[in-house]
Amino acid sequence: MNLSLDLILFLIFSVISISSAIFIVSSKNVFYSAITLAFLGISIAVLITLIAPASYGIYSAFHLLLYVGATVVFLSVSLVMFKGLSVRQINIPWASFVAIIATGAIFTVVVLSLTTIQVSVPKPLDLQQLAETILSEYWFPAIVLVIGLLTTLIEAITLSRRD
Repeated sequence: MNLSLDLILFLIFSVISISSAIFIVSSKNVFYSAITLAFLGISIAVLITLIAPASYGIYSAFHLLLYVGATVVFLSVSLVMFKGLSVRQINIPWASFVAIIATGAIFTVVVLSLTTIQVSVPKPLDLQQLAETILSEYWFPAIVLVIGLLTTLIEAITLSRRD
């Protein structure tokens, strides 16, 4: 069985996204669910990028900005503002072993994938050209991002003004 790097990454991030979704639904603590939402958002962004990196890379970046950035921060700040939220630490004896194994596996995948990449000098970044490209070719995701961030800001202001 010949497994390509794309298939291995797809399998890894599919398992991460499914397990994160199951933890979010089954968790009794909303704060931990909000933190796990970040892992779900990152894994979904990677899966979006794996579909077609050249064309869906910008959608993946918008997904990270909107869901992982704004939503998780908003949920975390909103939950901390409410009184009575308790976050307790649970000591799991085998968690450090699993973390070391997972870190080693991720490091190995990254190192192995970097050895096949051809290094080239990147073109200088022109912000005006980037803005024109986003506004002309990716106007719909930009509008969705702005509306999502604006909605999050309005919700945060509304919650903070409530007594």
